[in-house]
Amino acid sequence: MTDLTLPNGSLRLAASVHGRSDAPPLLFLHGLGLGRDTWEEGLMRLMDRYQVWTLDFRGHGRSDWAETYDLEGYRSDAEAALAAIARPTLIVGHSLGGVVAGLLAQTSNPNVRSVFLEDPPWYMGEPAEWRRTPMPRLFAAVSARQASWVRDKTPLNSILEALSNAPWPTGGQARDHILPRHLLSQASALQRQDNRCWALASLEVDRLMVPVPRERPLVRPAMVIQGDARFGAVFLPGQDARFLAANPHAEIIAYEGAGHSPHRSFAFEDRFYADLKAFASRTFAG
Repeated sequence: MTDLTLPNGSLRLAASVHGRSDAPPLLFLHGLGLGRDTWEEGLMRLMDRYQVWTLDFRGHGRSDWAETYDLEGYRSDAEAALAAIARPTLIVGHSLGGVVAGLLAQTSNPNVRSVFLEDPPWYMGEPAEWRRTPMPRLFAAVSARQASWVRDKTPLNSILEALSNAPWPTGGQARDHILPRHLLSQASALQRQDNRCWALASLEVDRLMVPVPRERPLVRPAMVIQGDARFGAVFLPGQDARFLAANPHAEIIAYEGAGHSPHRSFAFEDRFYADLKAFASRTFAG
């Protein structure tokens, strides 16, 4: 593994690269409130065949904080990583990272080869769709709590305990469903995150996602992992048909019983990476 600092204007972005320099490249993009080490298990599974890049978005992880946090800024962070890779790349994105990857797949950027989107909140910029998700109350609660953790310099173990004991949509607590290292990774990410990253989330609509050109087709191959809305997923029933109407060549795989982040869960981690490996193999077959 090599840790890198990538320039994006006046910002310095933290990234890591694993694997051989001559292997096909994958770029992993995390969700809001997470960091690049959320993909640690994936690296171990993929670096024998691929060069794997991970990135901390602005305001997250070890990257610099910015004056504002919007989709254009996050997209420019990913573009800075693509420029460093400088080859056609499969982009894997979870949540916010999935939307950024989708935006890049709508362009003719030659460094975007295909995208693999994990439960992307593609339609959460529409008030009616936003209200169908559990995110309005969740975002408000996490934003407030994260602000207090940063302000009070809350110890990492206390944040980890709060996350681990949080109630889970399928019953029990988060610790019963999310892998322990992922809970630690999330606690560490929230401890360092700039709280202003949450500013565009509101009770009326997810304003961060309002600018997404939802009906513009993707011009690169895409696979979407659709979680289960009953358990906290945000790519909702009905949105799959709408997405395919705009992108008839995309593939959507439904994970019944999965929540918003299958790659972090006991039940779906293996399936997630098996599907990613199969998609990557097809992506680079030619």
